[in-house]
Amino acid sequence: MTKKIPQLSAEQLANELEIDLETIARKKALDETGFYKDHEIEHVYWGRGFDYASLGMSYALNQKFDEAKAAFKKAAEYQLRPLKMAFDPTDPEFIGEKVTMGKESIDVVSCFNCAMAAGELAIAKEACLLYPEEQFPGNRKPDTTDDLVHALKAWFNGDHDKASAHCQKRLDEYTAKPSKKITFRSNYFTLHLALWGIIHKDALSFEDGIKRNLAIWHHGARYGEESGTTRGHYAEFAVALTNLGIHAGMEQPVVDPFIPQGLVWVKPD
Repeated sequence: MTKKIPQLSAEQLANELEIDLETIARKKALDETGFYKDHEIEHVYWGRGFDYASLGMSYALNQKFDEAKAAFKKAAEYQLRPLKMAFDPTDPEFIGEKVTMGKESIDVVSCFNCAMAAGELAIAKEACLLYPEEQFPGNRKPDTTDDLVHALKAWFNGDHDKASAHCQKRLDEYTAKPSKKITFRSNYFTLHLALWGIIHKDALSFEDGIKRNLAIWHHGARYGEESGTTRGHYAEFAVALTNLGIHAGMEQPVVDPFIPQGLVWVKPD
């Protein structure tokens, strides 16, 4: 029997939105007093990106989609800043290897997710294209997240064979030794599967990847650390990849409360 999808009450949704708005207002007031002037600027950008992403999720689940898209756009713009500081020598704030936060593949994915939710394909593409092929000094050892970013980068560059190879590598690796529980690896397996489906215009793989990812988020909404919060009830990866698939000319594979319909793109003519 299929489990009922966990939901937040209207009261919980309204409360989460109020908390997010209060958080941003409080930090804005601190900023105006100069509180953050001695902080490393990339940490400030990262924090603001996180806060606006949370606000976007709360707005989306409260069915306030114009506000959600605006918040997600701000989140993506803030998250893009440390990436440009690390990887774009033409950027006025470029410091390269000295960047201490916001320069890893997971940060690219977060920026990509927010940009796709906002309907800002150009920002999503820029974030992925900035990420270097080789391991960046100071970053952790490349993992499945890096391969997802490299696959997205190759896809945006029109090299579908290279994009497919990055996904296939991780699909084969996971299939050979699947996780017995929900893990970081199992989550990214679903993303590589969905992206592989987009690359190959394989509707079944696209749908399977999104469904498997949603199952992980549904489980987390029941038992995870973020259960009872909008972050725990908003499937950010599924939203982003759903929109990427639609941009590629595919049909929306799954309708689900964790993919707020007001954020889903309209299939191009």
